[in-house]
Amino acid sequence: PVLRMCGMYSVGMAYAGTGNNKAIRRLLHVAVSDVNDDVRRAAVISIGFLLFNAPEQCPNVVSLLSESYNSHVRYGAALALGISCAGSGMKEALNILEPMINDPVNYVRQGALLASAMVLVQQNDQMCPKLKTFKDLLLRR
Repeated sequence: PVLRMCGMYSVGMAYAGTGNNKAIRRLLHVAVSDVNDDVRRAAVISIGFLLFNAPEQCPNVVSLLSESYNSHVRYGAALALGISCAGSGMKEALNILEPMINDPVNYVRQGALLASAMVLVQQNDQMCPKLKTFKDLLLRR
């Protein structure tokens, strides 16, 4: 499993920022078919690295993965959104991450909070109205 997981990260780094369709298809195939949860998670996270130059595509690619029965895949989907949409304040990404903040699995909640913070970095209340609710959420916890 470690070798396959490293392979997924290698594909992500080799095609980082390119949005290569063949690499995305390969990562999606592994994300839904591999028997090891760590390999699946690595494949989904690597999608975020592939799409960081085209962040508007990432929410469409990982939206179904964010609703997966597998918690490792959901965690990977959250981090993929955080990586590809970092600093953008993108509403589509935040709409996918919002329900994940209340996920029953603790590390999925942690990933959703991390990813939300990555998306909202360098934003202000005028640029992104959801920032205030996110700050309030963090202060409550």
